[in-house]
Amino acid sequence: MSRMRGGGEAGFTLTELLVVLGLIAILTGLLATIFYQFWRIPRWGNAQMTVDSDLRNAALWLVRDGNQSRAFVPGGSCGTFQTGHGETYTYSLNGTVLERTDSSGGTVAVARHVQSVSCTTDGEQVFVTLEVTVGPVSASATYTVTMRVE
Repeated sequence: MSRMRGGGEAGFTLTELLVVLGLIAILTGLLATIFYQFWRIPRWGNAQMTVDSDLRNAALWLVRDGNQSRAFVPGGSCGTFQTGHGETYTYSLNGTVLERTDSSGGTVAVARHVQSVSCTTDGEQVFVTLEVTVGPVSASATYTVTMRVE
């Protein structure tokens, strides 16, 4: 790229310098994009997995308790499943944690990152709607839990 000028001076032309600067700018832009995706995509994927896990875990607990229960009494942020054998399972939202408390007082965090919960019943079924948010990822699901009828 260097040229010898008539007077014996070596150097670059303005065009050569601008071409090199343009190539450096393009490479820097590509590297910045790659770095951003390398950092951002796993973060989004982890948030998506956490949201899915919270919804799935809540569904497992709700179906388990609903299938053992004969009645559901709405109250508080969700309500209480009653087995008819003296056992109860109460679901409530404590901050952003959906908690399950059994009749012996044991409490389990069923799902975290819960923004809202809504529980209704038609007598034989309980309809639970959960909204879970982790970072930029948000999802909601409605579960229909059929109670044991004898």
